[in-house]
Amino acid sequence: MIGTIRGNLTEKYGDTIVIDIAGVGYELTVTASDWGASSIGSELKFYIYEQIREDMHNLYGFASLESKQLFTLMLSVSGVGPKVAMAVLSAASIDRLRQAIAAGDPDLLRGVSGVGKKTAERLILELRGKIDGGVGGLAPVMDETYQALIALGYTPGQATAAISNIPDNITGQDRIKAALKGLSR
Repeated sequence: MIGTIRGNLTEKYGDTIVIDIAGVGYELTVTASDWGASSIGSELKFYIYEQIREDMHNLYGFASLESKQLFTLMLSVSGVGPKVAMAVLSAASIDRLRQAIAAGDPDLLRGVSGVGKKTAERLILELRGKIDGGVGGLAPVMDETYQALIALGYTPGQATAAISNIPDNITGQDRIKAALKGLSR
């Protein structure tokens, strides 16, 4: 699984960029703000979300880890795929999205292409408790246990559900064991 990519930006088109690493060009789909902030010839680092399917292999790049984490959280919501999650991240700043979700305000999301009233309300409902509306960022659901479950092939929804059932007094590797035990039920 690819975690990050660092290399020189060689091309920009549509909503994608190409990062050259030792002669291999990696095409990344990025948010509108990351696309606009990138200039050809500069060395960049992106956090990667890798989507592998039978007929495709897509890489989604994020200049900040927080953006990637919010993207991954959005994918755990029923009816939200990578295309919609990228559109939401392109619609507003991370701070503005966090505030809208924490406040339960679906109006910001309704204006995003591919997000209707029901999807906007579902995003708010399912993400509200997982995102801090203040300066703190994402809630603890995006911890090492979550990342380990994703790396093992579990979906974001399965990982989120497994973590929510772990007692607070369990720490370290015991959290992963408890999450795996909960998933096997």
